Amino acid sequence: MKINPVFCGNNKYEVKRNNNQIATKINEQRMVDSFIKMAKIDTGSDEKVAEVKIPSTDCQKNLANVLKDELTSLGLKDVNIDEYSIVTATLEGNVENSPVVGLLAHMDTSSQAPTANVQPIIHNYDKGDIVLKEGTVIPECDLQKHSGKKIITSDGTTLLGADDKAGIAEILEAVRVFKENPDIKHPTIRIAFTPDEETGMGISKFDIKKFGADLAYTIDGDEPNVIEDESFNAFNPEITIKGKSVHTGFAKEGGMINAALIAAWIANKLPKGQTPQETDGRKGFFHVSSITGNVSETKINMLVRDHDIKKAKKRIEILKKIISKAEKKFGCEIEFNPKERYHNMKEFIDKFPEVKKFAIEGIKRSNLKPITKAIRGGTDGSQLSIKGLPTPNLGTGGANFHSKKEFVVIESMMKSVENIINIMNVWAENAPKIISKTLIR
Repeated sequence: MKINPVFCGNNKYEVKRNNNQIATKINEQRMVDSFIKMAKIDTGSDEKVAEVKIPSTDCQKNLANVLKDELTSLGLKDVNIDEYSIVTATLEGNVENSPVVGLLAHMDTSSQAPTANVQPIIHNYDKGDIVLKEGTVIPECDLQKHSGKKIITSDGTTLLGADDKAGIAEILEAVRVFKENPDIKHPTIRIAFTPDEETGMGISKFDIKKFGADLAYTIDGDEPNVIEDESFNAFNPEITIKGKSVHTGFAKEGGMINAALIAAWIANKLPKGQTPQETDGRKGFFHVSSITGNVSETKINMLVRDHDIKKAKKRIEILKKIISKAEKKFGCEIEFNPKERYHNMKEFIDKFPEVKKFAIEGIKRSNLKPITKAIRGGTDGSQLSIKGLPTPNLGTGGANFHSKKEFVVIESMMKSVENIINIMNVWAENAPKIISKTLIR
């Protein structure tokens, strides 16, 4: 999941025992063991490879095989790994006439921090900073609302992989609870564990029709009381500058055109105050993610993001104008590929209000105060929603994703499992009403 780290805010939520005792049926140790086992499996994805190969890294196949075996051992039906390492399975419902609900989480981890040799550590957190190896420090302001809870981090040399192995562990634990407690009503649930969410390419191979769900939820967020029903509109522009290499001793008379310097000029001409580190909330941004090359040819890879599609497209037009000026000023040729990635999912989710309404009700049953907000990023649900499968995002209890400071709160993971169970229970209770009104596609 592409998302900003947690800031030092006060998004507090209550953690209480649920009156219907769902919480008592969740096995904390089993869930944590499952998460740690997966966290130790390197599944870093590679954006450069993802455009031509899914999964972009062979290591993702290792986790896919582990998950296939796990789902099979749980007695689920239709367990399958396809050619893209997308793992799917079915938990049959125990109510009639229910819509089919999808639960998704992704297997890959971000390449923005080291992903190999993850060594999870469990902390009984009280107060203060958490100090890890290599000078990695998780500041108290990120942790203070979790005082008295158990927190899992890496050893500081890698990311943790809570994004999104926490989501996988939570889905698996919810399935175990359903299997062990057949009295808990739930609809038919289709499960999918996907590759290459971080590259934005894995879900392009996802067959919605074959998956067969009427609606879905990604378990790929942060706080367990949060429902994310809105995402960025995303472009990943690639700018290729064609220069002219000439021996430096004769560069002036030979007409050298230095593509590397032109790249720096273009980056410097981007609107000021509109980088990721200077924006928050609903403000969009330009982000130069890499500049690579030499005098002859240099590439700029960028991210352009905005919740408003008109503003996102305007940002692309701004880039085009900067590039046009560069071509005229330096006499060079520049190729521009805007590479549209995904759209804001809100308008598609809003067509199916029950998807969010029932999530809110399920979270309330977990004795949490639901919050609906826009994500400063995107999930697999962004693309699924656009293709006709409304898929908001639910929290996992993780924070500081894509960094060595990543952590997940065990008590919040427990709440996320409870949310999944309660939301499925709400769908089961309302199944006849939904089907009769044909509100689901």
